[in-house]
Amino acid sequence: MGVHEVNQTITRMVDSAVTTHSASGEVREQLLVLASRSFASVGKLGDDAEAVAGLERAVTTCVRLGVDLDTTLSIVIGAIELVVDAAPATSPLADGSGQILRTVRVATGLVARVYGQAGPPTHDSVEAAQEVAAALLRGDSSKVLGQCNQIAVADAYAIMAVHLPTRRGRPHDAPRSLAEPIVARLYSELRRRFGPSALALLGETGATVLVPDTAFGEFTALAGFVEVLRTAEGHIPTGVVLCAPTDEVPRVAEQVHAALDVATRLGMTERLHRFSDIAVEYQLTRPGPGRDALSTLLDPLEDHPDLIETLRTYVETGHDRRRTARRLHLHPNSVDYRLKRIFRLTGFDTIDPARLWNLRSALVIRDHHNECTAVRA
Repeated sequence: MGVHEVNQTITRMVDSAVTTHSASGEVREQLLVLASRSFASVGKLGDDAEAVAGLERAVTTCVRLGVDLDTTLSIVIGAIELVVDAAPATSPLADGSGQILRTVRVATGLVARVYGQAGPPTHDSVEAAQEVAAALLRGDSSKVLGQCNQIAVADAYAIMAVHLPTRRGRPHDAPRSLAEPIVARLYSELRRRFGPSALALLGETGATVLVPDTAFGEFTALAGFVEVLRTAEGHIPTGVVLCAPTDEVPRVAEQVHAALDVATRLGMTERLHRFSDIAVEYQLTRPGPGRDALSTLLDPLEDHPDLIETLRTYVETGHDRRRTARRLHLHPNSVDYRLKRIFRLTGFDTIDPARLWNLRSALVIRDHHNECTAVRA
């Protein structure tokens, strides 16, 4: 079997696994790497440290990407079988020799070890991770602390503020604990996807998650982590993430938690936001003369809740009067009439994009203020 045929066979094997597991393009590429590493390692794993290290790196990346153990093992064993099938009849590899058996033993042992290390976290490992996370969030020097807990402290992190949905019947003021399924899953998935250096510190309503910036490729990996924490009722946690150097972790953590509060109060829930996605809403809710000036724009509409509802719906539907009408169960002409009344009362024409942006900003400030007032009451 020539090189071209080998590559084709490996590709078919990986594509079969990808189809079966609905894997992403990134997973497919990594499985191709894993298969190639496994194929090339036959006969070398016993005494070639570089071959062992290369295969271990490939398996570790599969763990981080969420590839299940069965798929990883099937790719590794399939690649080794391919070596046997491709070997000439005169080759010692063609008769199921001890060399092949040693390769299988070392390879499967390596896979089991890597997946075992990424298994469910123990109480001690969670405590160690929380201790290091707490130190980082305080701004303490955590290199020594991390080494003592066998946790590598990264140079930079993706810092996530995550609000965890509350199970039905659970008191809202009860402290979060590892006994809760969603909390246990958070630590387990965090370790499985991003390795033991990923950290999380529980809070009253959620957690602060610190993922080393070298442990994930794209935002989608972080979003996938949040989505997998879906509750039995189907609710997905809400989160905000921003990357920063380690020495800026305390400041950025405070910032993303404030942004998470804004997102939650404005109903922008059940997904992970980049901080930049909600930076406008975040900034509009910060104290200052700009917020104070914008907050008064809707004062003329206070006695007209139907107009405020129309404006909000018009903004939410992307300025589509027909969709606005359908959602409000109105005729499009009625929507036009209400938008004209908003213009007359506020002096801001919704047809003008700049003026509409001002009105939308005022809505954000108003909604955030009303939500905060309701909570305090």
